[in-house]
Amino acid sequence: MSMAYSTVDKVIPPFTNWRPQISRARSFPGRRRRIVTTNCSLYVSSSTASHRNLIEKIRERITDDKVEISPSAYDTAWVAMVPASEYYSGGSGGGGDRPCFPQCLDWIMENQNPDGSWGLDPDHPFLVKDRLSCTLACVLALRKWDVGQQLVQNGMDFIASNGWETNNNDQFSPVGFDIIFPWMVNYAKELDLILPSSLTSHVDSLLHIQDPEIRRKQNVQVYALEGLGKSCNWKGVISEHQRSNGSLFNSPATTAASLIHFRDEKCFEYLISVLKANNRKGWVPTIYPMDIYTRLCVVDTLERLGINKYFESELGIILDEIYRRWLEKEDGIFSDINSHAIAFRLLRTRGYDVSSDELAEYVDEENFLNTVSIQYDVVTTVLELYRASQARVCEEGNILDRIDAWTSAFLKQQLLNQTIPDERLRKQVDYDVTNFYGALDRIRTRRSIELYDARDFRILKTAYRFPTVHNEDFLRLSVHDYGVSQAQYQKELQQMERWYAECRLDLLNKGRNTLQISYIVTAAIIVDPKLSAARISYAQATSLISCFDDFFDDYGSREEALRIIELVTNWNVHAETSYCSREVEILFTALYNTVNEVAAKAYAEQGYCIRNHLVNMWVELLTNSARGKLSWSESNAPTITMDEYLSFVWKSIGCIVCIFPSIQFLGVKLSEDISTSNEFNSLCVHSSLACRLLNDLKTFEM
Repeated sequence: MSMAYSTVDKVIPPFTNWRPQISRARSFPGRRRRIVTTNCSLYVSSSTASHRNLIEKIRERITDDKVEISPSAYDTAWVAMVPASEYYSGGSGGGGDRPCFPQCLDWIMENQNPDGSWGLDPDHPFLVKDRLSCTLACVLALRKWDVGQQLVQNGMDFIASNGWETNNNDQFSPVGFDIIFPWMVNYAKELDLILPSSLTSHVDSLLHIQDPEIRRKQNVQVYALEGLGKSCNWKGVISEHQRSNGSLFNSPATTAASLIHFRDEKCFEYLISVLKANNRKGWVPTIYPMDIYTRLCVVDTLERLGINKYFESELGIILDEIYRRWLEKEDGIFSDINSHAIAFRLLRTRGYDVSSDELAEYVDEENFLNTVSIQYDVVTTVLELYRASQARVCEEGNILDRIDAWTSAFLKQQLLNQTIPDERLRKQVDYDVTNFYGALDRIRTRRSIELYDARDFRILKTAYRFPTVHNEDFLRLSVHDYGVSQAQYQKELQQMERWYAECRLDLLNKGRNTLQISYIVTAAIIVDPKLSAARISYAQATSLISCFDDFFDDYGSREEALRIIELVTNWNVHAETSYCSREVEILFTALYNTVNEVAAKAYAEQGYCIRNHLVNMWVELLTNSARGKLSWSESNAPTITMDEYLSFVWKSIGCIVCIFPSIQFLGVKLSEDISTSNEFNSLCVHSSLACRLLNDLKTFEM
């Protein structure tokens, strides 16, 4: 048994006492970032109560309308800088000397890091640039309203000690940093703040040699509008870019910057709504709202981690709501590329009626790359478009084909050029573009668990965490669920090995022993631990098919092949039965005993006998499999056309003898005539043909 365990472990190793390997190795710029490390010990719990409690805890999280996102010191500072004069009735008397949102100023004063900085994770070695941006913004807010002098001094000391990091390309750089940070430095000078000369000289160089591509592309510049100050035509920007919720790009910082320079009631109401959404705690996130994107990510993440089965009702409600908003063409979906692509993929794969015409704006690579805003990580966004393009259906236009063509080529080129520095993202891209025919559920789940980081953070104008989607609970449940299934799979593999030996198939000295791989593939298809009988019947059929296939193709004679077909057709065993060879006896009796046993179990499950149907399916399979041995080996065998080949070749792959018995054990009552129904036969024909052609692609030799 040790050999069996080691083989399975190499393919799908168990997660009992398994710890995710989250290294301290450096990550690289991109929208999605990894925290340095996590010290979480994960194991398969034996406590059913704790398992139930974990499920209920996650259920509460995904049904809660509140989105969990970390505070943004950077955005909060910009909101704190909005003056009050424009928004107080009769406010001609000094309102401009007061903040409109004093609670934001209070939050800044209460949340300085011990080292004098503001920002996420003060110990992260590659977030210094981000903390410099957050710290300078907070210092400006405090200085503007002349409060927190000691906090200002602490912040200035941090900037003086770490300002050189602005020129460090290894640091994670917030989106728009090269536009926004120089403006903040100049504003600091206006407020009589003394910055180190090394920092100001570097900023001066940025102002002179800023990437002309950034200045040229309006779509890049607008997301960092707060870095343009008074030189920006704020009235025109609001007229062109204001969203229905009153914001500019769902960015509290940019919206606050517009209010500093130009009065707009909708912008003001937006900031009020952001603060209200956070229970008026005085801080704002770096992006708001995120409800649609969050819900999409929750559904997608739970599916990828293989734990969506625990929350099907809740996820169904989420997708129904997403579909309603899709039909209404809500901004939250259609103004965000990632949300647009994920929504299309999830809705289509769940059977909702969504048209690929809605993705027509992404068919042209050059136009996309020239217009995509810097708020999007290009590789991540292209990956989502690529995934969406895989949800193609027959007789559809070429929109998804065109998206697939350029996104797959783009991602492959990025891998070839080694231009995806984020290791996790690079592995995910490689996995997706390599498995373009699809991925087996349990293999994908294992890969998703390995790449999942409960302490993941992302970077827009500042680094932020997203606990609604990245948290320890999701990881614990997925590891637990995977471990439970692994234990069940190993138990079933032992059962399969006993069956294999009892059938004497291990005495066949020629051909392949595909027992383990047959079971592993089956376990990756039928994943629910409760579906043991379905899994075993499917794996037994797969293993038998391989044995017959090797016999017909490699070492059986013409006479032996004919005798096997005759025996299966007659389906009768008695003392006088002639097998003509030991191999024929082993193969036939293995099939005879297995089919009879499966039929008996199916009768107990369904209340009717499937044996005759199953025997007929095996006769058809073996007849077609032996066709090469019986006729194509003849020297005068006729050449056939592709259409002729496709008309019968699907019968030789054996899908139907795997599917038909296994569906009897799915816990669903089936009609007795299902094997003769047009729908069932059509599904079997097309799935068999797909398997046959995929097999041919892998084994074809010129």
